[in-house]
Amino acid sequence: MALRERENRNRKRRGGKKLQRSFYIRMLKVFGVLLVLLVLANFIKRDQEFSDEENRMLTQRPKLTWESLMNGDYMTDYESYVSDQFVARNQWITLKLYQDMLLGKKESNGVYLGKDGYLIEKPDEPDWESIERNTAQIAALAERYPDIPTYTCFVPNAYNILSNRLPAQAPVRDQEEDLGRIRGMLGSSVRDISVDDALREHADEEIYYRTDHHWTSLGAYYAFGTVAEAMGIQNVETDYNIHTVASDFQGTLASKSGYHGSEDLVQIYEAANLEPEYVVTYVESNEKSTSIYKSECLNEKDKYTVFFGGNHARVDIATTQPERRNLLVFKDSYANCFMQFLLPYYQNIIMVDARYFYDNVDSLIQNYAITDILFLYNVNTFVTDNSLADVLAVEGNGGESPAEEGAAEEGAVEEGAAEDDAAEDGAAAEG
Repeated sequence: MALRERENRNRKRRGGKKLQRSFYIRMLKVFGVLLVLLVLANFIKRDQEFSDEENRMLTQRPKLTWESLMNGDYMTDYESYVSDQFVARNQWITLKLYQDMLLGKKESNGVYLGKDGYLIEKPDEPDWESIERNTAQIAALAERYPDIPTYTCFVPNAYNILSNRLPAQAPVRDQEEDLGRIRGMLGSSVRDISVDDALREHADEEIYYRTDHHWTSLGAYYAFGTVAEAMGIQNVETDYNIHTVASDFQGTLASKSGYHGSEDLVQIYEAANLEPEYVVTYVESNEKSTSIYKSECLNEKDKYTVFFGGNHARVDIATTQPERRNLLVFKDSYANCFMQFLLPYYQNIIMVDARYFYDNVDSLIQNYAITDILFLYNVNTFVTDNSLADVLAVEGNGGESPAEEGAAEEGAVEEGAAEDDAAEDGAAAEG
């Protein structure tokens, strides 16, 4: 009897193992089929060049060379390529977000899932070597032109000003400490404008987008009051007509995190009493417009690009403002919505994005009779920028200082170059 019971138990155990083995084999086959389908789908799928969701260029298939294979660059680039071009990539990101939320995580792909529906970008690690080079070249530019006031304005990011909306115990850098160190590098020739307090006073208002890394027009408006006072702008407009041009904006942080539970308003501010006419010239394409706003961008994913259509190497704005003040702005995308407040007070505004600019800075300053220079960056961009110093450096501007250039021009200047300068001066005067 005992023997029979033992045989029955062994038979059941063997049957159970057989069923278990059969289940694992089926799962392995299903997984294999899914894997083959994914490989085929990625093989058939056409590569995308640009991601509307993330507002960035996507990695393209790297070219296989012996050198790139030996030094490991090919495998690194191919890994980035597969990550960017993987089929249904955005859906996988969203799926991962919900998985993380179920596990109680408050961060997704470098974005904090904050309170009140705020998505807050984690700070980048500062590149202090590049920062030192950038601040040294800003100071050198100010010293080359002592009669032209040079200002810096580093805009703190949302994780600094809206720290009360961060998840509990979220580890972030002390941006105040970083800002203090940066400002200490500039020296006495540069006039730094701090908008920290102006923004912090209004931290309970919509001064940053919930779903995007930019500040809103309202945040830029509060900062403008401080900037205008520091730069000696007189008769500052206080009455604005505010137009909401979009109410369903979901920005780069929504795409990056996969969270789409919030939407933002995009607003533009129109001075009620100061309405100069102006012409905007996008220099690289020679496109002209009578508005800094591009309404067609409101039909696209990134509605923040309603301001100038995004970033450009150089944008010139010529206004009918009679006072001969000409402003040169070195900027990132935070400056795009800030320009709507500066427009009424300058005859010419030259906007330069050093990430895409390769021309001569000193020629700009001289040919356009620049009276003010402003560096306007959000802190997270400035601490990782590695292009500004090269644009500002004298050697990057032809190898001669303004005084040396002037002496050379007095000596022997080729006729063709003189004609080009004259034509550029004429164009500036007409603008």
